Amino acid sequence: MKKHHLKYFPILISFLLLLSIAGKSSAQEAYAELDTNKLLIGDQTNLQLNLIIPQGANYMWPQLQDTLITNLEVLSQGKIDSTFENGVLKLSQKLLITSFDSGFYAVPPLEFAWQAEGDTSLKFLQTNPFLLEVGTVAVDTTQAIKDIKHPMEAPYTLKEALPWILGGLGLVAVIFGVWYYLRKRKKGEKLFAAPPKPKLPPHIQAINELESLRLKKLWQSGQVKTYHTELTDIIREYVEGRFHIGAVEMTSDEIMDALKTQAVNDEAWHKLAASLTLADLVKFAKAQPLPLENDSSLNNCIDFVNETRPAAQPQESKEGEALQEMKNKNE
Repeated sequence: MKKHHLKYFPILISFLLLLSIAGKSSAQEAYAELDTNKLLIGDQTNLQLNLIIPQGANYMWPQLQDTLITNLEVLSQGKIDSTFENGVLKLSQKLLITSFDSGFYAVPPLEFAWQAEGDTSLKFLQTNPFLLEVGTVAVDTTQAIKDIKHPMEAPYTLKEALPWILGGLGLVAVIFGVWYYLRKRKKGEKLFAAPPKPKLPPHIQAINELESLRLKKLWQSGQVKTYHTELTDIIREYVEGRFHIGAVEMTSDEIMDALKTQAVNDEAWHKLAASLTLADLVKFAKAQPLPLENDSSLNNCIDFVNETRPAAQPQESKEGEALQEMKNKNE
């Protein structure tokens, strides 16, 4: 009984080997798939290339250009995707194709090369050939022929109009610049003048000018009249700026009369009166004051300014301190 079964053993082994070979042969395949084999001119369709080989094998993919065959264009090529299952490697790639000429297009097989793992021999697989029909749009010849419509005009966008807007603004700027230059030139003014310095309060301006007058040492060098003239000019400008009266054009008596209506205390009023009276004597009567009188006249004017200045604001107080500090450094 045992010997009877043993005689079938070689047949069983051979059958298993055949199954194994058949399984391996089915793991080697290349084929192409079309979404559709009929197109209108200019339409697009997907062509998928597939390759099935044993896992671990090396392969060479067909190098495609921008056309498969004449008049059959490749618009794009997707990446090669891969999957593994039961020792089989499946590769696929999608191509987007189109044609702008009607007719029937027979696409020949595409060839893949591959090498089994551990094998130096090169094997080849080919895809199935296929036929693609590209048709035209049916024309109803019974209808009247109509003119081709002109292209529609798209509305202007801001991006398109922006260069014109900027160009117009630039032209306006150039015209204005030329007009401004000619106007300044006609008046004899500078084209670019420095901004005026901020005007100091009258009392600060007066104190600064009085101290500068002291440093000139005019009366010490014999310029007594010039000294008293500048002294009264400074105090007149202060009175005009502080009390808003036309002191620059007034006589000394008119100034003193006008100050009686202002909030000026008697001591400050008399000090200013003494300085103005002495200055009038020097300018009109050619008087020659004593050195002490010259100094006292300037000191009286400084006292008058300090006693009639407005109540100090915090900012003005800081400005005064800064000016005093600068004056001390200069001295």
